[in-house]
Amino acid sequence: MSLLAEGILKTHWDQSVPVNLAHIARGMGVAMALGSTGAACALLEISRENKARITIDASHPFMHQRYGVAHALGHLALHHLRPGMRREIVVSDSYHVDYHQRMDSEANDFALRLLVPTEVLQFTLQDGHAGNVEELAHLFEVPPILIKQRLADLGLRLPQPLARQGADPNIWEE
Repeated sequence: MSLLAEGILKTHWDQSVPVNLAHIARGMGVAMALGSTGAACALLEISRENKARITIDASHPFMHQRYGVAHALGHLALHHLRPGMRREIVVSDSYHVDYHQRMDSEANDFALRLLVPTEVLQFTLQDGHAGNVEELAHLFEVPPILIKQRLADLGLRLPQPLARQGADPNIWEE
């Protein structure tokens, strides 16, 4: 999965931060549209002619829309849908994914890697461009919970001020 997300970034990413999902979708040949999707913040459809389209519902919060698009791109890149199929992407406030559903878990992992590229996150932490989770969330235009998840996945920690370096490393502080 990590190689697939990195490959999509390498092929279609314009190196902008936050990641320009519309640019990536265009590069992947995916049509984007605004429309009503009900409870879903995004709807992924693949026509019988194998043309993909993601419909975004503008009534949903912006962060949900971004995550929904990244998640939908994950389903596409991972070939979870065949022509004639559709998938509603419902994003809760907790960004909870049913990890018992393999395809959703894989698409979630892809979305995290797409929205918060490893190299940019590492560079940002090493060079001190962001000092806390909220600053990182603002930079990548994702909710703080996704930054925390990405940091945990990569085994990264936020830089601590010298006064805090002696603190217990097993306690997570905000």
